[in-house]
Amino acid sequence: MGIFKDCDIRGTVPEELNPEVAYLIGRAFASSFPEGTSFAVGGDVRTHTPSLKEALIEGLRDSGGNVVDLGTVPTPLFYFAIDHLRTPAGVMVTASHNPPQYNGLKIGFAHRPPFPEDFTALARQVEERAFRKSVRGRLLSMNLTEEYLTFLTSRVLLPQRVLRVVVDCGNGCYSELAPRFLHSLGHEVVPLFCTPDGTFPNRPPNPAQAKNLKALREKVLETRSDVGIAFDGDGDRVVFVADDGTVLEGEKGMIFFIRQHFAPIPGEKKFVYDLKCSSVVPEEVRRAGGIPIPERSGHAYIKRRLLEENAVMAGEISGHYFFRELGRDDGLYAASLFLTLLSKNSEPLSSIIAAFPQSFVTPDIRIPQKGRENLLPLLESTLQSGNILKLDGLRVEWEEGWALIRKSVTEPVYTLRFEGKDREAIPSLVHRLLAAFPEIAREVLEKLSSDSADYGPRNSLES
Repeated sequence: MGIFKDCDIRGTVPEELNPEVAYLIGRAFASSFPEGTSFAVGGDVRTHTPSLKEALIEGLRDSGGNVVDLGTVPTPLFYFAIDHLRTPAGVMVTASHNPPQYNGLKIGFAHRPPFPEDFTALARQVEERAFRKSVRGRLLSMNLTEEYLTFLTSRVLLPQRVLRVVVDCGNGCYSELAPRFLHSLGHEVVPLFCTPDGTFPNRPPNPAQAKNLKALREKVLETRSDVGIAFDGDGDRVVFVADDGTVLEGEKGMIFFIRQHFAPIPGEKKFVYDLKCSSVVPEEVRRAGGIPIPERSGHAYIKRRLLEENAVMAGEISGHYFFRELGRDDGLYAASLFLTLLSKNSEPLSSIIAAFPQSFVTPDIRIPQKGRENLLPLLESTLQSGNILKLDGLRVEWEEGWALIRKSVTEPVYTLRFEGKDREAIPSLVHRLLAAFPEIAREVLEKLSSDSADYGPRNSLES
């Protein structure tokens, strides 16, 4: 089944994912645990989430699982609930940052992230209908909002000065919690798109694409705010906007945390980053006295490496920030920490990031996989030069820069990214990687040109 990805389950509704499929997944998942196991279950604001969640819960119960229904919650609260309730596992119904026609299931375990093998085994169980016959499990509804906010409060230092913050929840899961919590820390909150709406009427739920943050940038300038914050649909990603309207792409967000949070920590320390990052990230980690550790993109891979290495922090350019003190990522915790760190500085965020090193790196360029399923091995066989790294797809390094092409773990697309010594090097890197596929090279350059035209001049091609 094509909905089973490396790090989660995701597909269009109802063509790929529907209540019937969700029920079967619930039956299979509960059948892989001892009878009577308790599972935490939450769901996002998407319009089809209630029916999928109800079917999932029925499947879990019919295979002997006891269910704690958390209601509509952000994914970080779902992860918190697994720890708080001491349940062995749980399932979150969400498609995260995907467009409204998608939905999916995120799986959480008490002591580890899910592995690709977990989804392979689950898919096999569903296909074979390998379900346990059991006494029907119990259902309990529980609201853990206050417990979650108390947990965050106990871990976030109060700011040293009040900041005016535009909070763009994108009509997603943090629409009510994030403005309330940030206000409780003492900040002046300007809400934007903070009414839950699973059709996402005001912007797509992916804040990692700067073109989706036009309204946030305008509101930051209009209200003369210190910073803007944008969450994705389920709240595990966060992106920041400076006081002058500049979007901090993932690398800049990481550099801010590296300089303000990571660097002051004494002793040996590690920082995990995904391979799509610009070379400025590992350089910053070394400059801060730390050890940079590259990892393939994907929430589960990054979290697993964070735990294995006992790293201080980890980051993905998509807006995921992971912290050792949590053992996972959390968009609201990351936002709160960012504001506390910013409040310690007398200069504005725009001045702070102006001192960051330049990087000539492209945004993610997505091209369809359909009809190109064998592109990666074909591409590797045509490469005439360069150092090839296959940790995640193909990353090819030359003296003048690098190119990366990989399969997305959440969508049926290839993701490409390029970094050169200067802006002029990017087109040649595209042609060098895709020399045997000129039609794809043209497609990539057209997308790159279109994306780059949307933003004002900054220190990367994502501007």
